[in-house]
Amino acid sequence: MSMLRQDPLTGRWVIIATGRGGRPNEFPLLERRGAAEGRCPFCPGHEADTTPEVLALGRQPEAAPNSPGWRLRVFPNLYPAVTAAPDRPEWTADGGAADDLFPGCAGHGRHEVVVYSPDHGASLATLDAAGLATLLDVVRQRTESFRAEPGVRFVAPFCNHGPEAGATLTHPHLQIIGSPRLPLLTVEKAQRLDAWRRARGSCLLCDLAAAERRDGARLIAADAHWTALTPWASRFPWEVLLVPTRHGPSPLEVEPAAAASLSAMLGGVLRGLQRAHGDLSLNVIFHLAPGPGADGSYADPALDALGRRAVEQWHGHIEVLPRLSRLAGFEAGTGYAINAVEPEEAAARLRASLAEHREKP
Repeated sequence: MSMLRQDPLTGRWVIIATGRGGRPNEFPLLERRGAAEGRCPFCPGHEADTTPEVLALGRQPEAAPNSPGWRLRVFPNLYPAVTAAPDRPEWTADGGAADDLFPGCAGHGRHEVVVYSPDHGASLATLDAAGLATLLDVVRQRTESFRAEPGVRFVAPFCNHGPEAGATLTHPHLQIIGSPRLPLLTVEKAQRLDAWRRARGSCLLCDLAAAERRDGARLIAADAHWTALTPWASRFPWEVLLVPTRHGPSPLEVEPAAAASLSAMLGGVLRGLQRAHGDLSLNVIFHLAPGPGADGSYADPALDALGRRAVEQWHGHIEVLPRLSRLAGFEAGTGYAINAVEPEEAAARLRASLAEHREKP
């Protein structure tokens, strides 16, 4: 069973997905294990351990679906956070106190896994530029498919790498979740983008990227298509934000030069982090614009008030969140973050690492 419940005190949505408790977990003690220490459902030859694939690349034309020989596979998550059909009817508020205190809805949507390498020991940092570009294009295609679902208003592609980042399996993979409600963070970003536009007549993220390029202290890399920086108020040590020059609802690029730039810059950042910290745990999160449902609404009063501006003013972006420190009581209880590394220092070291290891043309 999967359902969404909203905290009436904060407006934050929580997904209750009891089925995920049955997931295999290679990291019960936050320790990494090799492929030989247990059966990996994502390794070649174990295709029957997953749900049937919806996409695969790399097999010979005569090869059967759900067989070895692939270089990338996409399939529905066997333990989804949201389910393809509602487990129960949508809650319909009638204005009573119970509806106001306990708002919720059925947890229907989509949840897919993208296994991007047959190599159990690979990672985003070890992919070459062509492999990373192919992966990003597949993720773009899958998000477009998610967007076509009538009840999906929020789509989040993300990568959990390592136990501290929430990964339960070692084998390299990304996930995509499409849900019927917008997380509070997306709502708040849309509101701040709108407020900046009304006050300044420009895009907040466009202005931010331009200012960071001029200042340079937190700049990691920049070209005509992308800017990589350590945010002024980084929540995590060595946190990185990637902002496309092109203003649009998705950071997943279609135009070839911009897509090549993204794969080179993201790959460079990930390898720089790996050189600095070894095989660190991290999250990579792609922030896409909210999307209205089939009825044209966002199912959120604040975004419904913005209407099309919520999409038109959105500027897609990507976060890389190293998990070098743990969330403690003060952070979890207040929403504050405590970061022991100055973003300027992290940027300087990543900038130097990228310059030293820049790929030769």
